[in-house]
Amino acid sequence: LDKQSSFDLFSLVLRRDFPNEVRGLSKNSEVQDKIMEHCEGMVHVTAELAHTFCTQLRKERENNGQSFDLSSSLTEFLGSTPTSSEELIAFRFDKMNSEEQMLLKIASVAGFDQFSFSQNLLETVLLGLSRVDHEQIEDMSIIDEDSDELLEVGIPKSIGGDAGVPINIGNPDSVNNYEYIFQGSFFEQTLEALVEQKFLVEINVEMSDLASMDSVMYRFRSTHEQAVINGLMLNDQKQRTHFEVALYYQSTHGRESGETPSDSDDVSGSLSTDITIIPTRNWQLFHITALHYDLADAHLPALLQYYESSTQLALLGMRDGAHGRLLSAYLMLEKILHDATDLDIYVDETAKQRQTVASQMVRIIGNKDLSDVLKGITKEHLRIVFDGQILALKTTLSMLTKFGQSVGTIEHEGYNFGSELYLQAILLVLLVLDDDAFANLTSNLDSFLKETNIREVKHRGIPEADKNKEFDSDTLDSDHFSSEDFDLDDLAISFPAFSGLLTFYRDSPIGANQVQETFLANLFVAVTQEANEMIHVLRTKCILSHLYLKHGNIRKALEECEGIKDMYDHDAHSLQLVNTYGMDWSLLCVGTMASTYLFRGQFTAAQRLVDFLTKQMHVIDEFASSTKVMSRGTVSSYYLRLFDLSSAYEISSGITTTQYGYFFKEHGTLQEKLASKEFALQNNEAFPDSDGDLDLLSILSSDNIYEVEQKRSMLRQSAETLCDRGVEAILAAICQAEVKNLESSPASAAVFGKQLQYCQAGLIYLNQTLSQNDANNHERRKNYLMCLHQKAHLLFWHHKILQRLRKDFTDDSVNDLLGLEGKEMHQLRHCLIECNELSKKYDYFYMQLLVGKSYINLKIGKVDGIELIQSALEKLTPSDRSVAEELLTRIDANVYQ
Repeated sequence: LDKQSSFDLFSLVLRRDFPNEVRGLSKNSEVQDKIMEHCEGMVHVTAELAHTFCTQLRKERENNGQSFDLSSSLTEFLGSTPTSSEELIAFRFDKMNSEEQMLLKIASVAGFDQFSFSQNLLETVLLGLSRVDHEQIEDMSIIDEDSDELLEVGIPKSIGGDAGVPINIGNPDSVNNYEYIFQGSFFEQTLEALVEQKFLVEINVEMSDLASMDSVMYRFRSTHEQAVINGLMLNDQKQRTHFEVALYYQSTHGRESGETPSDSDDVSGSLSTDITIIPTRNWQLFHITALHYDLADAHLPALLQYYESSTQLALLGMRDGAHGRLLSAYLMLEKILHDATDLDIYVDETAKQRQTVASQMVRIIGNKDLSDVLKGITKEHLRIVFDGQILALKTTLSMLTKFGQSVGTIEHEGYNFGSELYLQAILLVLLVLDDDAFANLTSNLDSFLKETNIREVKHRGIPEADKNKEFDSDTLDSDHFSSEDFDLDDLAISFPAFSGLLTFYRDSPIGANQVQETFLANLFVAVTQEANEMIHVLRTKCILSHLYLKHGNIRKALEECEGIKDMYDHDAHSLQLVNTYGMDWSLLCVGTMASTYLFRGQFTAAQRLVDFLTKQMHVIDEFASSTKVMSRGTVSSYYLRLFDLSSAYEISSGITTTQYGYFFKEHGTLQEKLASKEFALQNNEAFPDSDGDLDLLSILSSDNIYEVEQKRSMLRQSAETLCDRGVEAILAAICQAEVKNLESSPASAAVFGKQLQYCQAGLIYLNQTLSQNDANNHERRKNYLMCLHQKAHLLFWHHKILQRLRKDFTDDSVNDLLGLEGKEMHQLRHCLIECNELSKKYDYFYMQLLVGKSYINLKIGKVDGIELIQSALEKLTPSDRSVAEELLTRIDANVYQ
């Protein structure tokens, strides 16, 4: 601002309190120069200076009566006032009485980051601090002569429990003398004075962060003023006040949900204002509470509140917000564990041996050493830092597993950090298991431990299981555990960590070896046997089925799947599986094995599983998880494999509008688009170009079209494991459908050029998946074979379109982006040969049928094609042979190339 504008702003602020007296100031050029000199044209400093002057002049008028000269008072003020804005705020603060200072400091804590706060909150916190002061003064009489720590009741040291730190947050003389503030209307008058002095502003209920019908709401007028006032407090004072604010907000949780607090829950006392809470968003209330506990360095309650906030956000479908709160909760856990390493405590030999055994087990699973923080953690350390609250530790384990899943699916290469979170959860579980459960667990793993020194250590240091003691899950209530009884005998809380880590090892490029996977899988089996609940048995069977498939034992994989189908009951198991493991993995496993049956030419068995899945599609909850999206996509892909295009189209219709929008939604949506286009082509119906909504051709403009991303998102890799075709393969298939769709357009260089681009884009998508390091492993071989088959057909189209361009449009330039001209047929044959060899090696008779048909239809070798088909048919049972012959007829009836 220039000098005149600065003066005008200054006068405007003064006019609110002194409307008549301010008129004569405009003629005083000395005052205008001083204001400009002080404020240098900065708006907030000019306003601050005016507020400071108003505060001082108001005090003088109260003391000396109404008569004063505004111009001379202002001149004197400007001659003696500090120049920086921070000094101005401190100057105003020093002019306030001790009660105003005290309340303003409390408000600066409650109102950080522009949060609003209520009169009731200020009253409650002030009373809480008064109670704390009284207790601490009494406790100082029981301080050990050789220690400066409180021996019994008092403020936790983590939030300022040192006895030598000043207790009050206002005037030193006000210690333990707060109650007089609540006599009559003194408290309300003090608050009103803070409003009059322009520090606070009263706000509408609708504008507040936490509304109260019976209590006035406030917010700092300036975040800068709030920060300066807050800076005048000692860190210990801030932490004490944040802790009291957190207690206040936590006390409102029950009232928010309609619960009536008991007398023991009343933290406000008889002198504070009664409040009626207007329901706010629960996640926000939990988050505000967590923030204050966090700033009070009360890490455990902060962790629990952050986690509750994330849970509420997840229920609302706000996945990114939930992820952020989980991160905050995890950061609290890191601080808790770091505090544990600083403890100087006695650890008995049994606890040390348990730590050694558990650490070695986790080291085998993770194939690396533990972090420095985790190396020294024992059950005794955890007992202390979790205040003996086993339920708090169980909540922490739930947080770790949910954060692991969230990190793995949201963050780039999140499977690395996600696996660390799962390993951490498994370690904590192994450390706090009761002795009998741990002994049972390790005894079930003897065959896997005998190659290491774990078995030797176990027998030397861990008590044997009490065979007469029965597991009783009913004892796991909040009253069962004391600070001396810090044992976990409910293993179910850990199951998502085992399941999640196995999924990461299966679907991510972490590179876990067979020893890691085998030990982890068998450990998972052992812990689920302890629980003996059907959903855990189902999840274990899913894990084992995929593990058998990954290591090439397809017969055992299919056996486990059949067991899953026989045991599964939707009403009893589906939502429990989703709530515990994030997905209904039973149905996903059945879908995977249905396509496995199909590729092996066991069409009857495959159809039986598909019929089972189709029945579940009518009852499964589409809001709960991605299970419905993935299963519908899998069944649609199955029917596409059989060239039953009407069934593929019917089952996939509506995937895009399915309510649950995460995880495998992309895969299902693309599958729906592909089925729709294939069905239209079968009916000789043209469809609009997909490049607008799918942007298929954008890949042609990438910097390096041959670059292969070896660290793709885990969801893309999972899709290739769980279904017969991954995302890149579906995109390539859509490109091929676009080529065929353009066949109905009048021939032109532009049309042929567009067809050529779709061929090139499809080949690039296929290269991305075919060139993965583990593309041809046992789990993803179905996707690999389909991609080889698709590549052969796209190469055929590429060759055919280039010939047309060369023949009919010799004057038009041809962009042979991939440099394939003249090489297509050679590469085509190579793809079909590799596809046939792999199909023979692994008994994938369905693929042999497709390769045989391709030899015939692409005119590569009719005789060879017939021999391949006949060879495959001879390997099939009579019922499966009948289905195969119908398949071959449907291929001939369609214009598929």
